[in-house]
Amino acid sequence: MPTFKVIISGEGQYALWPADSEPPEGWRATGVDGVHQEHLNHIAEVWGVHGTIV
Repeated sequence: MPTFKVIISGEGQYALWPADSEPPEGWRATGVDGVHQEHLNHIAEVWGVHGTIV
């Protein structure tokens, strides 16, 4: 099963990124790694209902 990491942009947007790849410029890893659904749960928890998951 592929693993992902949660990344965040300088503007506070969250996204999932393949765990074995570096985030794109302007984004950084949050330190949360795992499978897809675990990340969606984490993003929903820390970002709340006001953001958009990309």
